[in-house]
Amino acid sequence: MNIICGKDELLRGIQTIHSTTSSRGTLPVLSNFLFETKGNRIKLSSTDLEIAIECYIKAEIIEDGGITIPTKKFSDIVRELLINKEIEIKTDEMNHINITSGKSKFNLMGISKSEYPIIPTLSREKCFTIEKEIFVKMLKKTVFSVSRDLQRYVLNGIYFALVDNRLSMTATDGRRLAHIETSSIKETIKEGKAIVPTKAVNDILRLLSSDIESENINISITNNQIAVGIDDIVFLSTLIDGVFPSYEQVIPKNSQLKIKLNVRDTLAAVKQMAALTDNKLSSNISSAVKFYFDTDILKISASTAGIGSGEVELEVEYKDKPSEINFNPNFVKEVLQNIDENFAIFEFTDSLNPALICPENSKDYLYVIMPMRV
Repeated sequence: MNIICGKDELLRGIQTIHSTTSSRGTLPVLSNFLFETKGNRIKLSSTDLEIAIECYIKAEIIEDGGITIPTKKFSDIVRELLINKEIEIKTDEMNHINITSGKSKFNLMGISKSEYPIIPTLSREKCFTIEKEIFVKMLKKTVFSVSRDLQRYVLNGIYFALVDNRLSMTATDGRRLAHIETSSIKETIKEGKAIVPTKAVNDILRLLSSDIESENINISITNNQIAVGIDDIVFLSTLIDGVFPSYEQVIPKNSQLKIKLNVRDTLAAVKQMAALTDNKLSSNISSAVKFYFDTDILKISASTAGIGSGEVELEVEYKDKPSEINFNPNFVKEVLQNIDENFAIFEFTDSLNPALICPENSKDYLYVIMPMRV
């Protein structure tokens, strides 16, 4: 193989695929990425056997070929080369890699392309198109509720459900649940479901936060894989094998109390009180903040022995009997930070049953939070 490429193009490609290469894998080739010619472009691929990323970059192809290249060493070399000098890469049958740029010359040892795992192709089964901005928003508004308990592996990801041309995402750790829906998909999809691992979600968010021109992304879901395609990038991930719990039954249907909260003011008050809680005792009252409702007021308070106590009073429209409920402050903070509107509707019945939080003017996003028992 013999190609000539610009530094910016090479770095863009390496930065796109580098997250799935690992020096700790049992297969040495997994610390490399696949570098091969495809027509008049170069294709870069990497995988850790669970996640794979492919992208294309521009190059002058002098001689076709392919090889796997040590990701970190190659990245370190390319990053230090002069930006105004083209980079020539040559390989031979012994898997030697010669890199030349201006007066700089390097030799690396690669591994044969034939030893690299085969990466599945993008399937068109259950494929749909969605706006990038909407998709990113949905991921961000749910991923913080994913369980980190490895024993509950089916909760270690976001549950995607396609029903009658509507996409929903749900995440829960058993103590809180985030759910969001949209009908803004381009094709008619009758049904599909997948549990997408948290690592894959974070990698997708990283990719989509980079400088990508396309406004739409293509998504394909099969029985064991999700693929996300945008511009010249394809991201693939295996799915979590299991059955996501029937979350609908935990969403409160008829709460007795409904209060409109100012999102910014409530978030500020919760943050202030969170400073007085003991985060190390997540199941203890020392880690809770109290919401106390009385006539037209909400008092948010916290008290921890050995640390201190505090209270913030907010004005709300409330005419019922005095009520109180306790929450993990981090659970409240994370949802309020993801509500884009000025006001949220807070619903609950008593201090023992789950509460519901959703934006004032949108029912497509909701959040269920279990109270802490005192």
